Order: sequence, then structure tokens, then C-alpha cells
Amino acid sequence: MKRVMAVLGNTGAVLTLVAAVLTPFLLYELFAKGVVATGVRIDPMYSGGDTSHVIERGAYKIIVNRPVPRRAPLQRVDSFVQLTWTPAARLPDVVNDEVDLDRDGKPDLAARFEVPKELGKELRVDVAALSGLVRPMEKVSTESFSALIVRVREGIVVRIPLQRSNY
Repeated sequence: MKRVMAVLGNTGAVLTLVAAVLTPFLLYELFAKGVVATGVRIDPMYSGGDTSHVIERGAYKIIVNRPVPRRAPLQRVDSFVQLTWTPAARLPDVVNDEVDLDRDGKPDLAARFEVPKELGKELRVDVAALSGLVRPMEKVSTESFSALIVRVREGIVVRIPLQRSNY
């Protein structure tokens, strides 16, 4: 009888461990839907904001996000707009694009950067302000959270500080 109880106890322990390991994988979709249902969203300061519009450039496109305003006077991150050139594999060796942020038919900035084939090579971007919306940048890599260029997934993300955030 003691032997049967020991086997049942050990079997129960093993099944409990298997259930503990498999539960996150089996219930992940349910947990994900539950989190989405709460309305929790990633802060635009980290995500770059919601998409405003997409500019098609033939082999690639530019995703223009809505401006992300500075929220507090003591916050060290300035207002910025995030642009994503995607897919990076289809970009020319040198990107030189004019971008209309506010969709008024006139370009607000001209961005220029080289696209190195080596993934680990540092990126640098120059941005010329063509209107009063953005601040110019010269040879910026990752100077701050609101002025940077980085390779993210399949694209190249550029954050440009805004002169004014109400456009």
C-alpha cells in the first residue's frame, strides 16, 4: 500500500510539473486577449506613436507616425516624430527623401542617410528642415531618445525632434 501511494504521489508531482511548464504555452493566446481587452497600450514615447500615413516610394515605403508631444516640463525627452523606412533590404545605398509630415502638399523635411549592408554598422542621418515643423539634425546616430536613427526589425527608424508639436 505504501508503494502504491508513493507511485501515485510521484506521478501527481510529475503531472503537476508538466502542467506548470505547458500552461503558459497553452494559455498564451487567452492571456494575450485578456491584456488587449483591458485597453493597455505601449506608451507612444517607446512605440513611436500611432501611424499617421504611409508614403509609397516604389520599392520601399515611409511610415509616418503621429507626433509624440513632450508631456511634462521635467521630462528630458523632447517632442518628436518617428519615420520608418521599410523594408531596409529594398532601400537604395543612400536614402535622400523629402517627407510631407502634415500632408499639406509641401515637404517639411529632407532626410539623408546611407544604408550599410552590414547590420552592425552605425547609422547616421542628416535632416534638413524645409518648414517650421522639425529641427534640423546633422550626422545624428543615437544622440537622444527624440533624435536618433536605428535599425529595427525590417526597417530603419528615424526620430526627428519637433520645433512645434501641434500640426
